[in-house]
Amino acid sequence: MYFGDIRRQNRVSSAHITVLPGGYGTEPRQVVDFAKDTFLETKAYEWVFALFDRNDHRTYNDALEHAAKLDKSLRNDERHPVRFIAVPSVPCFELWLLLHYVDIHAFWNRLEVFRRLREHIPSYAKGATQIYAHTEGALPDAIRRAQRLQARFSPATGTDPYTNVNEVVTLLRSIRAPMRQRPA
Repeated sequence: MYFGDIRRQNRVSSAHITVLPGGYGTEPRQVVDFAKDTFLETKAYEWVFALFDRNDHRTYNDALEHAAKLDKSLRNDERHPVRFIAVPSVPCFELWLLLHYVDIHAFWNRLEVFRRLREHIPSYAKGATQIYAHTEGALPDAIRRAQRLQARFSPATGTDPYTNVNEVVTLLRSIRAPMRQRPA
C-alpha cells in the first residue's frame, strides 16, 4: 500500500513501476525469489527491489546474500544489467515509519516499534492506506535518520536497527510524471 500510494501521489506511471505483494510468502528468501521470478517473466525492468522484514525470519541472511548475487547478474530485455536490491528493515518496515517521528539508537523488537508508532499514528495497521500522505511532511527527517542508521549499523547482523527504505522512496519520488499543460 505504502509504495503504491507514493506511485499514485507522485503520478508515477505504472509503466515505470510495478508494486507487487510477495507471492510466495513473507520469509525474506521467498520475497527475493518472487521478485527474481517476476522479473524473469518479462525482463522489462532496470531495478528490482525486494523489501522484507527481519522479524524472526530464518531465511533473512540467505535472502541478503542471494539478492547481492543477483545484483547486476540478471539482464533485462535490452540486455542491460539489472540492479537487484535487497531492502531489509530490522526489525520491521514500521521502523521506517517510526523514523519520521523519532531518532532511534538501539534495537527494539517489532512489538515495541508498533507500540511507539501507534503513539504517533494511533490507527496504524499493517497494510493501511494513506500512510505515505500522513507521513510525507516528515520525510526529510526520516531520510536523515535512516541514513544515520545505515552509517552506524549493517543489515547483516539482523540485530541492529536498520532500514534502507529511504533509498527506494527517494528513487520513486524522483520518477515523477510530467505535468500536463492545461489549455489556456
